[in-house]
Amino acid sequence: MPPPLFVSFEGGEGSGKTTQAGLLHQRLKERQVNVILVHEPGSTPLGKALRNFLLSQKLVPQAELLLFLAARAQLVQQVLRPALRQGVSVVADRYADSSVAYQGYGRRLPLEMVRQLNRFATGGLVPDMTVLLDMPPEEGLRRMGQEQTLEQLPMEIKDVGLPEGRVDAKGQRKFERLPLAFHQRVRNGFLALAKAEPGRFLVLDATLPRDELARRIWERVAPLLEEAGQASSP
Repeated sequence: MPPPLFVSFEGGEGSGKTTQAGLLHQRLKERQVNVILVHEPGSTPLGKALRNFLLSQKLVPQAELLLFLAARAQLVQQVLRPALRQGVSVVADRYADSSVAYQGYGRRLPLEMVRQLNRFATGGLVPDMTVLLDMPPEEGLRRMGQEQTLEQLPMEIKDVGLPEGRVDAKGQRKFERLPLAFHQRVRNGFLALAKAEPGRFLVLDATLPRDELARRIWERVAPLLEEAGQASSP
């Protein structure tokens, strides 16, 4: 049985991760690759429940991190490892790098602690390839319909324990409602991760057209399929 592939997609708010992950998943299926698409947090009953809780509650950064890690641990043990053992490839819309970028760099939690907890939650499972869709956070937030928020939010809000996330009309806190400076730190975090592991990361300009991004991603994935002995016709 050919070894499966594990490809993750990372990036800031509005960078197009979900779109590109879906496009890659569909293209792999069209080429008869046995593949699943997962989302973080989600793709398990626990992950879905924690996602709703994370959106609706004001949490201290430490609690936020641990809830994401709990969802990830369940995903790895319940979905990812069983799939990969059976030769099923995985496309993930976010994975462990998000915790380092968002809770480590963004929330300013100790980076080494975040990395250690990530290794514990994942059991050391690392993607074969990570696509980082990079763009200025201002553009990503505009894509998310946050122009008004950008104008109103200060460049920095002091860390005083509770995250200063805004809530939408349904009372849900979302990362895109956080200060622009938070998103700048997240972007810097992702770029630092990519610089440290250039062999794993494919960094792309997320402002490029959707089809161009998909083409560049496929150019990187196709050779991996060939190496694994899986279908990779144009």
